Amino acid sequence: MLGPGSDRRRPTQGERGPGSPGEPMEKYQVLYQLNPGALGVNLVVEEMETKVKHVIKQVECMDDHYASQALEEWMQNVLGQVLDALEYLHHLDIIHRNLKPSNIILISSDHCKLQDLSSNVLMTDKAKWNIRAEEDPFRKSWMAPEALNFSFSHKSDIWSLGCIILDMTSCSFMDGTEAMHLRKSLRQSPGSLKAVLKTMEEKQIPDVETFGNLLPLMLQIDPSDRITIKDVVHITFVSGSFKSSCVSLTLHRQMVPASITDMLLEGNVASILEVMQKFSGWPEVQLRAMKRLLKMPADQLGLPWPPELVEVVVTTMQLHDRVLDVQLCACSLLLHLLGQESESLSDELQKAGLLEHILEHLNSSLESRDVCASGLGLLWALLLDGIIVNKAPLEKVPDLISQVLATYPADGEMAEASCGVFWLLSLLGCIKEQQFEQVVALLLQSIRLCQDRALLVNNAYRGLAGLVKVSELAAFKVVVQEEGGSGLSLIKETYQLHRDNPEVVENVGMLLVHLASYEEILPELVSSGMKALVQEIKERFTSSLELVSYAKKVLLRLEAATSPSPPCGEAAQP
Repeated sequence: MLGPGSDRRRPTQGERGPGSPGEPMEKYQVLYQLNPGALGVNLVVEEMETKVKHVIKQVECMDDHYASQALEEWMQNVLGQVLDALEYLHHLDIIHRNLKPSNIILISSDHCKLQDLSSNVLMTDKAKWNIRAEEDPFRKSWMAPEALNFSFSHKSDIWSLGCIILDMTSCSFMDGTEAMHLRKSLRQSPGSLKAVLKTMEEKQIPDVETFGNLLPLMLQIDPSDRITIKDVVHITFVSGSFKSSCVSLTLHRQMVPASITDMLLEGNVASILEVMQKFSGWPEVQLRAMKRLLKMPADQLGLPWPPELVEVVVTTMQLHDRVLDVQLCACSLLLHLLGQESESLSDELQKAGLLEHILEHLNSSLESRDVCASGLGLLWALLLDGIIVNKAPLEKVPDLISQVLATYPADGEMAEASCGVFWLLSLLGCIKEQQFEQVVALLLQSIRLCQDRALLVNNAYRGLAGLVKVSELAAFKVVVQEEGGSGLSLIKETYQLHRDNPEVVENVGMLLVHLASYEEILPELVSSGMKALVQEIKERFTSSLELVSYAKKVLLRLEAATSPSPPCGEAAQP
């Protein structure tokens, strides 16, 4: 990493930057000092022999604990910014292609940037590339195995980033030549990583547990086996022990004072929208702006709101997808927007890619209960209002909801939203046949969990009815006896609990009609005593033509199933 004003000369093969073990400070001349950090000062130095300039961090450490703390702060700060930069590039479908330490430059004492992005454009001549790779094996030791054969993808950047992290974590006990040979050996034998990870653990390298989980997933020879940049971010900052460095958007910007933000947001909706667009990179401004819109009295809103507001809100969610408060507030605002009957709202939501963002964010934020709840609620609202036109992304939803319910098995609010989404997906035909049994099981499980929640029960039985209508396999899944009991016994329990709620009873009746349409299911309905329940529904809800109709259809099928067969040779009466 080179500081401002550096000649940016690359170290020679096998050379290690300042700070390698046992390296004395006497070989460097201090040129000037950058702004001090929390645990030390950053110095721009020059090697007396080679005149190569470096930036090093000088820390006064009283013992090993303070030394480890200092190392951890420098590693987390730099790595956090590099992850954010690479995540942004991959979001734009840009491959860096040449990630290595010398392409990470310090702009100030606590802010770094990626450079050499021209590699994405210039690396187009395979013959020249092969020559460079052969002439400069040290520099190319950061590159993925497939990149040496001129094959690049986002996963190539992941390998290079893994090599950078490996170098950062092993520099205290490996010199430059050893590190180069290790990087090259990993292309043929990933198993050589185990010994290094063990040494890191023995030497108590900061965040060793996080890196021990992360590096094997990044340094896979087959690109398809490597994790994505979002996975790397999740492991380091969500699952791991890292503390987020507030991401690159805010590291080099000062917070906008709340008093200034409030003053800027005093205008109408149009002026607030302008502020949101001008301060798109400041999450604190976006959050206060959205809260201001949510609290605005109706006479100040000037409805309908401008269509571009949807795009701005969705863009805010995408830019600050790791800021929980922004995600929750944005979901609330979009739900508020959905309450308007705006003809252009559907088109704006489609253009803004809201559905894709919700699904991606749910998938990457399963450990955040609030994000999952707000995301499911928003998805349910989008489906309920008929906003979603493109059904292709919805095929991923059943499996995603299964993960949510597995993560929060006893959460009634989550189950309620999930049942609502399942019901609407069944109407849209977005649940695949191979997913029917799993979805039926989850709907029955949700009813058992929260049978007192009328909305959940309604949505669950609607979803079950939709699946049973098109699939005998789904029907069998409802009636089969399992560990928690059969779906038929659950139907009887639901009826007894909600027998005075016509809407619940109607949805139960609709499910029974579809179950009774299958000859093979009728014996199960008869043996479970369903005839008496349906007869009671018919007698109690005489004012509901829909319910009476359902009851008559089911009774007719049950009576036919229990009637004796005509004697051999006699025709059955029509």
